[in-house]
Amino acid sequence: MLFVTRSRYWQAGNGEASRTRTLLEALAAACNLTVFFPDQADAGARAAVAASHHRYRFVTGNTAQAEAPGIIVAMKQLCRQVAPDVVLLSRLQLDFLRLAVPAGTRLVMDTHDLVSDNAASRQREGVAVQEVLDFERELGYLRHYDRVLLIQPDDHRRVAAVLGERALCVPHPVMLAAQPVRSGSRVIGYAASQWIANRHGFRWFMEDVWPALAPHRVELDVAGHIAALLPKPAPAGIRVRGFVPDLGALWQGMDVAINPVRWGSGLKIKTVEAMAAGLPVVTTGEGARGLAALAGDALLLADDGPAFADACLRLLDDEALRARIGARARAWALENLSEHACFGALIDWLRSGVAAQA
Repeated sequence: MLFVTRSRYWQAGNGEASRTRTLLEALAAACNLTVFFPDQADAGARAAVAASHHRYRFVTGNTAQAEAPGIIVAMKQLCRQVAPDVVLLSRLQLDFLRLAVPAGTRLVMDTHDLVSDNAASRQREGVAVQEVLDFERELGYLRHYDRVLLIQPDDHRRVAAVLGERALCVPHPVMLAAQPVRSGSRVIGYAASQWIANRHGFRWFMEDVWPALAPHRVELDVAGHIAALLPKPAPAGIRVRGFVPDLGALWQGMDVAINPVRWGSGLKIKTVEAMAAGLPVVTTGEGARGLAALAGDALLLADDGPAFADACLRLLDDEALRARIGARARAWALENLSEHACFGALIDWLRSGVAAQA
């Protein structure tokens, strides 16, 4: 397999990198893998390749900002060298590279999310959209692929209605130790990168939600690069943890996790990580995209400030409710977010192709 990505997946701290790194490792365990990163990589990339549990080849481009014509030439050369059975392009923005792939090679698109959904979500929130792409046009691109990977059930359902078995639901696997239910503790935790949608959501939370929580002996732990948005020193009741490299340690010391994201698409990685850690989550409809069926049972949903604050306080005030929702969240994660549950269908399809060739 030739896996093409522009994600700096070796740099931890954001959902796309986590998704790419986890999928890449699973594929490296299942096939002879070459990863093509069209841009210049830093020393961390080579260190990540060396530290991988599975051996794979890593090829980079030669310029800091590679342009499409140069990437196409490099892609054609690499295809001649590798002679891949399968080429996987990571994100629709790399669709232009399918024209560099030799005829007869199986093509896979890992969408991460639907670009048309992201554009529509931005427009609803009044956020600028560089290129408006509707769902029908996006399907036009996806029809060129032998398999299209969708990260959550709602996306998969919509695409599978048109592409049938070529659409695979391939979520993000995450297995974490369960966090204890702490009697009398009132810590809300938020972990995020500085992706623009996270910045937008965190500002909304601080302006529309936090003022209603602060008088109720609530503490707020902020982890990840998003913490840089807070003033120094941080407001009373807020603890800045910054970037936490260990995913298990990230969720320690929290009683309720939040994800106040207001727009976006795909699956929110930090939402499912918190659920896998057995934490009750309060999030918006966007933060629960693909998970809305779990609302009220394995997570709580709220889209306006007062309702969001009320949901947080309900969980902090009711230890039994915290325990029940956290346990159901973890049970759902154990059933749906194992590596086999997430990647099994893709690996089976890859192996079926090998068997057919044999």
